[in-house]
Amino acid sequence: MDAESNNNDDRSYKPIIAGILLLIAGILGMYTWISASFFNIDPTIIDSLKQSGVDITIEQIESILGVCAVIGFIVSIFPILGGILSFKRKSWGFCIVLSIIGLFTIGPFLISSILAFIGLILIAISKNEFNENADKQISKDEEYS
Repeated sequence: MDAESNNNDDRSYKPIIAGILLLIAGILGMYTWISASFFNIDPTIIDSLKQSGVDITIEQIESILGVCAVIGFIVSIFPILGGILSFKRKSWGFCIVLSIIGLFTIGPFLISSILAFIGLILIAISKNEFNENADKQISKDEEYS
């Protein structure tokens, strides 16, 4: 029992901080893409595009922006899932993948991408704090072999 309590004392706050950063990155990304879907297009943009030789309507731009907003919103869910897994210190590899996907959330002034990058670094350097139960199970199985 003492060895188990010593294991818990060796844990750092890196996965918790990474989880918080990933949650914030995902929420900021969702906010950005929701606000982008309600963005009004200025008609003067269409006039300048037509002078450049691009034939596009406001409805087409709004539909493209809407599709991008849906994709961006879905991508913003992944860092939130990575943050939850990081809090639980489970599935290090999956947390890394979800953090990498979080780099594409963009967010306001790229803040979400920066936060996801910092979270990715914190998860990467705290690999030994993840999946401790899986390591104990492997060592018990090897013990009986």
